[in-house]
Amino acid sequence: MTALADTESIQQLDPLGTLDGRPVSVVAGVGLLTFGSVMTWATASAVAQPLFANLALVFIALSSLSLIVGTSPLRAPFSGGLHAAVIGFLVIAFALSSASLGSSAEVLTDFWGPLLIGVACMALAPYRPIAELVTMGVVASIFTGFIALVQSSVSDVHAPAMIVILYSVTPVLTMSLGGAAFVRSLIRTHERWVSRAQRATMRQLRRQHEGVARSVQQDRVTILNRDIVPLFAELAQRGIISPEDRARAAEYSESIRELMVAEVNRSWLESVVASSFGSLDDGNRVYDPHRLAGAMTPHQRTALRAAVLAVATGGEIDRQSVRLSIEKTKVGAAITVTGVITSSESSWRSSLAPYLAVLRVVFTGLRISYRSPSLTVRFTYDTP
Repeated sequence: MTALADTESIQQLDPLGTLDGRPVSVVAGVGLLTFGSVMTWATASAVAQPLFANLALVFIALSSLSLIVGTSPLRAPFSGGLHAAVIGFLVIAFALSSASLGSSAEVLTDFWGPLLIGVACMALAPYRPIAELVTMGVVASIFTGFIALVQSSVSDVHAPAMIVILYSVTPVLTMSLGGAAFVRSLIRTHERWVSRAQRATMRQLRRQHEGVARSVQQDRVTILNRDIVPLFAELAQRGIISPEDRARAAEYSESIRELMVAEVNRSWLESVVASSFGSLDDGNRVYDPHRLAGAMTPHQRTALRAAVLAVATGGEIDRQSVRLSIEKTKVGAAITVTGVITSSESSWRSSLAPYLAVLRVVFTGLRISYRSPSLTVRFTYDTP
């Protein structure tokens, strides 16, 4: 297992892929509450303490709500605390459900709580690192086994205590470890894909190097043919250099030098914005005085590049109003993106939701401020 697999989740490595799988999380959340309600009703004849049974349903509902709300792209990334809450609520619900039976439980199927815990462990697999998934599964299985042991000692189930414990622990342990194994496989596939993509990118860059060099050379030749060559032709024809000619030559020289310096110093973000929105002649489209754009990780660059292209090609924001500012903070850097909305709130939120979800995963502290017609999006990232 790689170090990457221990520290990052599928949601962090593949935000869009996890976003596409969100309906599964919603179905799982609804299914938890539905199954718990149905099984409570089915075992109503064995319930000795209705209050505990109802409280168990309340905790199942809290777990379902936490799962559905927590996996929303507007609240990404899914935190470890929320992971513990979802599983913890279900463990408490299992304890209350078992307590509600008292000594009335007669068959193993009365112990249906562990199945809900196992389903939740599997549903949350894409959202947390493998090490945490395994740890949470093992801890939940220990608590589940203890609850089953206590219940078997007071119930009328005609089965050895070990069988009751295994019956309760198995769904939790197998589903949590199965979810972790599935995530491990996805991460390995992702790593192989990234490795192949990087090799292909390097080969493509090498092939394009000569073409780019010729293109840059042609640009310089075009500038010379447009400005410098006519000046030299005029001087050769007159045979005299006047003060005005010297001024023109100095002006052309300075403009070419400024152009070359600007292109050399331009960051990858300025290049992306220039190609997406057009010229940066106004000098205010990207404000990055400390050159902090280069400190972003590849995932952050990809996410921001996709968001910039989406804004440039969409019709929700006025292209001329878009501005990006990167400022240095005590712990890293903060990006502020501003623009003027030209569509309805529901339209731009629906259109930009996937990109904002990805930005929320790869960056930190994303905040959205909308006061019609102005939109401000701010997020942060670490710098060396």
